[in-house]
Amino acid sequence: MDSSASPIVYPSGDPTATTEPSPAELTATAVPTQASAQPPADTAATATVPRQAPPVDPGPLRRREPAPPASRVPAAGVREPALAAGSAQAGPVSAGASPDSGQDTPSGGTLDRAHDGAGGMDGEDGTGPAAGTGGPAGAARRLGGWLTAVWVKLAARARRSPLAARVGGRLPLILIAAAVLIGGALRFATTSHLWLDESLTVEIAHRPVGGLLAALRHDGAPPLYYLLLHVWIKVFGDGDVAVRALSGVFSLATLPLAWAAGLRVGTLAAAHGNGDEATPRRVARATLLLFVSSPYAIRYGSETRMYSMVVLLVLAFGLALLRALDRSSRWRLALLTLTTAALVYTHYWTFLLIFTVAAFLLLQSRRRPLYRRPALRAFAAMAASAVLFAPWMPSFLFQMLHTGTPWAPRVQAQVLLDTVFDWAGPQSTGALLGLVLLGGALIGLTGRPTSGRELVVKPSGRMPGRYLAAVWLVPLTLAYVVNMFGGSAYAERYTGISLPACLMLAALGVSILPSRRWRSGVLVVASLAGLIGGFQLARTERTQASEIAAEIAKQARPGDVVAFCPDQLGPAVHRALTRLGETDLREVAYADPTGPALVDWVDYASRMQQANGDDFARYLDTLAGPSHAIFLVKADGYRFLEGSCSLVSEQLNVRRDRSVAVNKKPLYEGAWLERFTTLR
Repeated sequence: MDSSASPIVYPSGDPTATTEPSPAELTATAVPTQASAQPPADTAATATVPRQAPPVDPGPLRRREPAPPASRVPAAGVREPALAAGSAQAGPVSAGASPDSGQDTPSGGTLDRAHDGAGGMDGEDGTGPAAGTGGPAGAARRLGGWLTAVWVKLAARARRSPLAARVGGRLPLILIAAAVLIGGALRFATTSHLWLDESLTVEIAHRPVGGLLAALRHDGAPPLYYLLLHVWIKVFGDGDVAVRALSGVFSLATLPLAWAAGLRVGTLAAAHGNGDEATPRRVARATLLLFVSSPYAIRYGSETRMYSMVVLLVLAFGLALLRALDRSSRWRLALLTLTTAALVYTHYWTFLLIFTVAAFLLLQSRRRPLYRRPALRAFAAMAASAVLFAPWMPSFLFQMLHTGTPWAPRVQAQVLLDTVFDWAGPQSTGALLGLVLLGGALIGLTGRPTSGRELVVKPSGRMPGRYLAAVWLVPLTLAYVVNMFGGSAYAERYTGISLPACLMLAALGVSILPSRRWRSGVLVVASLAGLIGGFQLARTERTQASEIAAEIAKQARPGDVVAFCPDQLGPAVHRALTRLGETDLREVAYADPTGPALVDWVDYASRMQQANGDDFARYLDTLAGPSHAIFLVKADGYRFLEGSCSLVSEQLNVRRDRSVAVNKKPLYEGAWLERFTTLR
């Protein structure tokens, strides 16, 4: 997303002026290069007539074979294997050059060093068959030279074939298509079971619309994604693959918008002299590749949450804003209003992005009177989204006062840098991709290609890199400030509001590298690192809920008690038990009377701090009675529950025999399963 592709940022003078050399200059420099690189086949013999070598003093140098005929002389710049039977080393040798002395030789003949004595070249002591004589060694060398010559001729013929020309010209498109296919498949390839947030989302979306909206007051999220998932479940069901597919569809829909946004960024860069006529398409291709291979996009394109939808809407919002700034028609302003409202109805962190863009529009309207009208009209269109948000305002205010994110700790300032490496995926590949993103973003912000093979750096930044950097960094900085002073969570999954700006800035930086080889190499490395990291994320198990549910189903009898401490372990295990058909168990969540299917986030911190583990253990013991077992699903380390769940386990162990049915694994959502039986 780039809020700068507008009349506000057009440079003074001719916006189409570039620093490219004139066609005459290009012709003067290109023709000799082409002629020296690949002469026509029918002139190869004349192009390589060897120079007359100076007289060579005979002695240790002796000729092994006569010069090849003119038809055998290779074209300039093409290397051909030496086919002399007496050559001690069969390999590619340029015509007219000695592999040992470096001197020119007449007619491309091969010269070999030989010992003055009677010995050959195979042994230092003068024993053994001399190179070039008969025997198995000489036959092997002749055969190897013949095979090499055949291979070189076949390869040259293949390169000249029409099929090779067609494939070679389309190779970039083939590689991009392969990346899109692989990245798209990874968005639907996760094998993990649904974890806490996903299970909560499906449980809320499963309810009737009235119950859905009421449940969201206790969850703390806006309703748009849940309403869409509600309709999706009615059509496709509530299986793990089905409910995750909606996010995958949103993630795939992001790709054409990423291409369009990349074109706009590249066009604006070229208009400001930061590129040439090929820059827009280069930036579009780079943006598409970075999006399709993004580990963040792959990870949350396979999760039943709203984050892939946020990225899609951020791109749609950015394109709608640029169109409204280009021409403030009624329909374009209405589209900007709708996309702004869709953002705030999807995730509340998008307010940070909207505030950043709104402040930019007001600033531009004051600094540039000529562009005041389009900037103020766009600002008014964004502000009009408040009318659409008004029906949800009572629920929003209740959530702000009573829910929030009580589970989130405060973060350090380095989180702004860590966020980029979080986007880049696992450490095995994320470090490399993170460096590519940071380096590309730095070049996109400050660099400008010259007519040569250099970049001119401007520390204060260039257009449109400055706008992209602001849209990337300002919302994250605001989120950090809110976390420090307001207690709201700063979580990597929320930062998708800034991901598009970062990827487009990095794509711009890669696209203005002066060397095509460097541009291609960096994109290949970034795409491979991203796809490998995305594969690792897609194949990583996120929760032990399925394993725990299977063990409970194997050991439990109807009427047994299943307790969850903390209550946040309840939704995923409850869903897994329900899908196994275990509906005759009594499930209880720690300090949460609503049951295990949901987590009540209303006044969560105070409720957990007032709860007592000893009282909960006594309640479980009484509920189970002498004839039923208790299965405790527990984990430590949750905020506001430090030591509470271990206390519950110890108190139950005083009253009953304890056995560990499932050990906790180092997963994102791991837990123990303990079984308590036999009254003492």
